[in-house]
Amino acid sequence: MKFAKEIENASYDLPSDWRPYLIHYKLLKKAIRLVVAELRTRGLLDIEKGGGQLKFSYEFDGDVKNPQPCIKITVDEAAARLIPDLIPTPSTTSVLKIKLVKDSEFFHLLLQGLTHASVLHSTEQKRLSGTVDALETQLAKAASPKKQKEMYIWRDIFKLYMDASVFETNKKVDYSMQSFERSKQQLQWFTKELERLNLASKLGSKNSKEALKRFLQMNSELADFKRFHSLNHTAMTKILKKHDKQSGLTARTEFPTFAKENVAIVENVLLALYSTITSKLISIVPQIDNHSCPICFAIAWRPIRLECGHVFCVRCLIKAHRRKLFDCPVCRRKHAVGNADANNLDKSLQNFFMMYFPREIQEKRRENEKEQAMQDMEAITGRAWTMYSNRDSPCTI
Repeated sequence: MKFAKEIENASYDLPSDWRPYLIHYKLLKKAIRLVVAELRTRGLLDIEKGGGQLKFSYEFDGDVKNPQPCIKITVDEAAARLIPDLIPTPSTTSVLKIKLVKDSEFFHLLLQGLTHASVLHSTEQKRLSGTVDALETQLAKAASPKKQKEMYIWRDIFKLYMDASVFETNKKVDYSMQSFERSKQQLQWFTKELERLNLASKLGSKNSKEALKRFLQMNSELADFKRFHSLNHTAMTKILKKHDKQSGLTARTEFPTFAKENVAIVENVLLALYSTITSKLISIVPQIDNHSCPICFAIAWRPIRLECGHVFCVRCLIKAHRRKLFDCPVCRRKHAVGNADANNLDKSLQNFFMMYFPREIQEKRRENEKEQAMQDMEAITGRAWTMYSNRDSPCTI
């Protein structure tokens, strides 16, 4: 299937009011024929086939509102021989600038499409950002630590969402249609996993159920937004490739630099929306992975912040100290463990843990008590002991 038909078919999956903002691929294809005709008429169509003798460059003058592509040719004997209709026999070497009228019309049409699309991007960014802000307020209430059961369900939901990696969160957006298809598949996987794990049905409050519905709807809209941009970016890439193939010019190299502001604004919009979801929504319910002890990988209960800034649970640091391991286990800062004392207890972080991780703290306390009991038995008997959750199992080795 030709791309013009592909983009037409794909556009039907977009909101109807977005379709006029897509790049007019068919019109641009027709415009290329006029570009080629002008180059042929002026003897410039095969300019790149000058056997390396002709010194020329293809550049853009003007600005994005009035693009003026031109060919700059070094006027010398080789140029006069290859394109005599334009260049008479030169007496001195100079540079001739040839403005391309139909090429200017082609890029004016392309830039008009990109500028038109940027208007939609700005509008949608504002709308989706408003949705995120409203969801942030709603989720702050729905997943409040005061509603412990709901908070833990939302933690599972957001953990699943982060595992799905629906959208890019790095500094580079993948514009390809394959990237959109991947986002679509990952969003479907996330939705199916929610159903399989019954997470939606476990939510008790009406506010939580509505928030999840809005969260899924927002992701669906953002996926559509990515599809729209992927279609436009693919259309631009393909039309520039077709332009260069038929004209022999180098628009694929020169145009993106010339129009970088128009292209960059789209990338910035997408990245801003992706990162906002993480910073404003996912962070409402902190994940245990971000607050685990680097040694035991459980909650860093009774968190000790070393002078280097790394945080560990007090139990692991006590054991490290007993083994005379005085350097930081992460960065190896000298005597960071050895210098720690009661003043290194991060009380603010401890209160944070008590608020957001009560179950994990309870489990960590049980494990600490078991370990302490085992050490007490070793001290009494002089033998190595282990603890079993099964009461019928032996507790000595």
